[in-house]
Amino acid sequence: MKNLMRNNFFLFTMVVLLAGCGGDDSGQIDVSNLDKNTPDGAFLLTMNTLAESDLQAAIKNSLPEDKYKQLVTEFEAKKNEPMSAEQKVQFNQALTMLNQDDAEQQLFTMIAPQLTQVRAFMPMMLMGAKDQISQQLGASQTSLAPRCNSNSEVVDGTVTWIMDNDILHEDKVKNSLAELVATGRSLNLSSADDFQNLNFNQALDMGGQVFGGFKKALNAHGIDINAMLRSAQVSDVNVSGDQATMIASFEVFGKTACSPVTMAKRDNIWVINPDA
Repeated sequence: MKNLMRNNFFLFTMVVLLAGCGGDDSGQIDVSNLDKNTPDGAFLLTMNTLAESDLQAAIKNSLPEDKYKQLVTEFEAKKNEPMSAEQKVQFNQALTMLNQDDAEQQLFTMIAPQLTQVRAFMPMMLMGAKDQISQQLGASQTSLAPRCNSNSEVVDGTVTWIMDNDILHEDKVKNSLAELVATGRSLNLSSADDFQNLNFNQALDMGGQVFGGFKKALNAHGIDINAMLRSAQVSDVNVSGDQATMIASFEVFGKTACSPVTMAKRDNIWVINPDA
């Protein structure tokens, strides 16, 4: 159990570094003016449902009927693959620990040595990650639209924000763990069997709870995923039959990150095109 938590801590750290946005952005999506029958409206509604941690709505708004049915079929097939005895033991151990009064402190004790190491090497890690991400994104100095910052500016802004904010300070990590523990308890699972017996809709509802708890955990580090999702804007919408293209933007650490988006109309709903 301890080894599992320690290994996952490094993954959690990288998610914290790469997934978030600063919490000072005040943009909100006005859903009252959105039309789900338009590609831009459908995209922004999906971003809003993700901000509300409503995975049920997000998936139904994002997948055509055949893809949705395929997802349900794959889920049911996965249910027929039982957990191994070892997996059940680990899962049940985690549930037992979550329900102990000192769960947060136990978790912090597990990751404390790695936390010290990561904080010591944070500047070096960030500079290395900056170069790698810039190469992957294509750190161009040009922007997609007048409101957009270039990839290079977004990466620089992200690294600068993280270096200026001690996101792995002990108090922030403890508050983050407290949110994760609270989320785990709120699921009301008593055993691995309870988890494996969930139907598709129950699993989506629980996934929404977990996603919401994860966002709260990131918020403890000063990273507001909901603000990023609700800052979404679209422009340059071009519709050609059942295909549409647009430029989507999000406010990330004081910069405006943009990306081209392709939408496709499937079963009379606009979805992010999986074939683009």
